[in-house]
Amino acid sequence: MSGNQPATVTILGSGTSTGVPVIGCSCVVCRSPDSRLKRTRAALMLTLASGERLVIDTGPDFRQQMLRESVAQLEHVLYTHVHADHCHGFDDLRAFYFHQRRPVTCYVGRPHLEDFRTRFAYAFQETGYSGTKPQVVLQEFGEAPFTVLGLTVEPIFLEHGHTQTAAFRIGRFVYATDFKRIPPEVVERWRGQVDTMVASGIHFGAHPTHSNIPETLALFKKIQVNRGIITHLTHEVDPARDTARLPDGVVFAHDGMQVDVLL
Repeated sequence: MSGNQPATVTILGSGTSTGVPVIGCSCVVCRSPDSRLKRTRAALMLTLASGERLVIDTGPDFRQQMLRESVAQLEHVLYTHVHADHCHGFDDLRAFYFHQRRPVTCYVGRPHLEDFRTRFAYAFQETGYSGTKPQVVLQEFGEAPFTVLGLTVEPIFLEHGHTQTAAFRIGRFVYATDFKRIPPEVVERWRGQVDTMVASGIHFGAHPTHSNIPETLALFKKIQVNRGIITHLTHEVDPARDTARLPDGVVFAHDGMQVDVLL
């Protein structure tokens, strides 16, 4: 799809909507001093060999994530959907315009575009707001592949409760979060074509709108991924205890994790 370009995947955030630690919780994971258990809201960054970057989702912890990774320039953001934990750091895109004097292009799925404009109306309408607005260009995408930084991005809209979420395949890499299942025809199309897949797995128990860890493991097996990374984790997941339950080639994500991929 996009050739064999080397790139680095950075897990910006590996947590669910509450983050970890959860406010008011005194469980072992939330009280742990282990930095790998400090999970900000789920997001990802892809850095090309040229140094160019694209980010997937800007959740409430976006500013913290950008500071942690020392990111000073950013020109492209892909959005999976418009739940608060995936887009409510949008306002912090303002800072990039201060330095680069170029707007950030935000790619928003057709099912989500109206909601996105409504949530952040001050950025797109004359509302009398006197502060500095995010300087962005909205780019709508549908089911057809589109190009970002010379890479072909294949979007797939997946079931997520009352709404849909977009998964993205970029060459031999896939990022999929906040989904319940992936249609068989997509699994068939991707089978043997994905080297690295980062996908949400939430926890080991049942969930009505999210794939749980056993379901995500089964998905990795069906697609025949070489390396699976489970993200969007709740405080119920403790890698020190639970890694033994994962097969070879699969690991839990943690904030700041970096893996090299070929796109």
